[in-house]
Amino acid sequence: MKQEPRTPVQSRSRERVDMILKTARDLIGKRGIDAVSMREIAQSAGIQIGSLYQYFPGKNSLLLAIMREYYDRINEGTKTLLESVRNAEEFESLGEKALIQFAEFFQKDPALANLWAGARAVPELITEDNLDTHRNAELIVKTGLRCLPGLKENDLRPFALYTCHTMGTLVRFANELDSQQGKAVLEECRQILRLRLKSLADLSKSRRKKK
Repeated sequence: MKQEPRTPVQSRSRERVDMILKTARDLIGKRGIDAVSMREIAQSAGIQIGSLYQYFPGKNSLLLAIMREYYDRINEGTKTLLESVRNAEEFESLGEKALIQFAEFFQKDPALANLWAGARAVPELITEDNLDTHRNAELIVKTGLRCLPGLKENDLRPFALYTCHTMGTLVRFANELDSQQGKAVLEECRQILRLRLKSLADLSKSRRKKK
């Protein structure tokens, strides 16, 4: 049975849930998912283990709540970035902006890499991760259709899904390398993204000329 976190209603309950999430995020981020128990999280948060289970019926539900917070922040950042794109030229340069923004997101919160890596071993979180990939890809598709007349959804969706699903992996890998190699990997990713965006812009121009 899928373990869903309980949504708190009262202000005091919301504050307690926020404290639990912060405590769990810090512990798991430093030591990994498997090394931290629910009992340790409760003790570090200064609450009874029974109170913890009232909000989160299992460890997976706690991880789900933590990752959903990250997914929502990433989605909002993506939405803000894409809302400013108005034409083909801006769409072509999008790859660089998106990569920088995403890399900075990971660098500001080192715990995220450990959490994300461990989450790939939890079925519920794999499902949530795939849902988030589709959610962010939808933003890219809508932006492409707005900026690149002549293109269809099927032209953009494979690129959008590929980009959203792989960018996190590349950024995490770059952070695991020494500084020089990490920068080189991100630069390679940026070049590839820019080339693909340019090819989509060229396809848009070609179709418009044929009309």
